[in-house]
Amino acid sequence: MPIQSFRARVSESRLQTEKFWTLHLELIEPSRIAFQAGQYIILSIPGMAQKRNYSIASSPAINHAIELLVDISPSGPGSTYLENLKPGDEVSFMAPAGLFTFVQPETEIGMQEKSIVFIATGSGITPIWSMIFDQLQSKHDTRPMTLYWGLRHENDLCWLDEFQELMDAFPNFVFHPVLSQATEEWTLCRGHVTDCLSIHGLPKDGGYYICGNKVAIESTQSLLFEKGVSKEHIHHEKFY
Repeated sequence: MPIQSFRARVSESRLQTEKFWTLHLELIEPSRIAFQAGQYIILSIPGMAQKRNYSIASSPAINHAIELLVDISPSGPGSTYLENLKPGDEVSFMAPAGLFTFVQPETEIGMQEKSIVFIATGSGITPIWSMIFDQLQSKHDTRPMTLYWGLRHENDLCWLDEFQELMDAFPNFVFHPVLSQATEEWTLCRGHVTDCLSIHGLPKDGGYYICGNKVAIESTQSLLFEKGVSKEHIHHEKFY
């Protein structure tokens, strides 16, 4: 799909957690967008020549708007700009961009992947969130799907109600939050995502989708290689 220039208007802007901010952008011109789950926008920031990339959190089934999940903790120029936007403000961006997309079941690689494992750290959840919704709700993918999402603190977690609703609606979907700085009361996975992956059995015939920082990507790849997962079944994106 060709990259286009878009104008959009902020219809909702809110704090999800102390770490994450969400934005809902209604398209103005063009009024519709076609993209694949996992792709991102190239955002223009007023007064800056350099642009910023943000993954699209919403499903491709929603073509009149896009949603973003932004990590505001670095307080960089991009996240600060987005955090200060108010409903009614206009933004400009180019889209869709990126090659981190889902391998469809009818392809040669897809037919070999009998189950799917999503692995995210921090805001790397954003493109994976779009993939999960697209595969479960739009594509009706019935293969077993497991998500491991690594964060530091319990109060960093968002979309917990939405994840629970997905598990209730789709028995083939399981979610494992993983905290590296968990409190004593935390009863689920703790440590890094690789610690949790080492404990849980990994499917030999799975497709693995990874998104996070460079260290997380490389450590997860190393673990998967050790477990016998071949390179063609490891799909990843890197955020720095």
